[in-house]
Amino acid sequence: MNTPNYSLALALATARWTNSETARRINARAEQEGHRSVAVDRSRVGRWIRHGEKPRPPVPELLAALLTEHLGQPYHPQSLGIAPLRSVRVPLEEAGYQALKANAAAANMPVENYARALIHSALTATGRSRS
Repeated sequence: MNTPNYSLALALATARWTNSETARRINARAEQEGHRSVAVDRSRVGRWIRHGEKPRPPVPELLAALLTEHLGQPYHPQSLGIAPLRSVRVPLEEAGYQALKANAAAANMPVENYARALIHSALTATGRSRS
C-alpha cells in the first residue's frame, strides 16, 4: 500500500471537507441507512488518502453517494480509488505488447495504466462503463 490516493484527496478538497467532516458525514449516513458497525474517524480518512488504504463496505458506496450529492456530479468508489479493482489478463503477442509499451511511453504512462485507460475508453465508448 503506502501510495497516496490523489483521486480521493482531490474529491474531498473539491467538496471542501476536512477529514473530520468526511468522517462525520459518513457516520451520519451509515446510521441513517442502518449500518450500525460503521465508525469512521478523521485518522482513518487520513490513512485512505496518505497510504491508499481502502475502507470496507459499505463505506466506499456511502462516500461516493455523499460526494455525488454534494458536488452534483457522479462519483463511484472505483473512480475515488476506494474500492478493489478487478484484474483482467489479456494475452498479447510480442508485437502487440511492444506496440502497447511504445504507446504507453509516448503517453508518459506505465504500461498497466495505459492499458487500463484503453479498456476504460473502449467501455465508455460503448456505454458500458460506470466509473
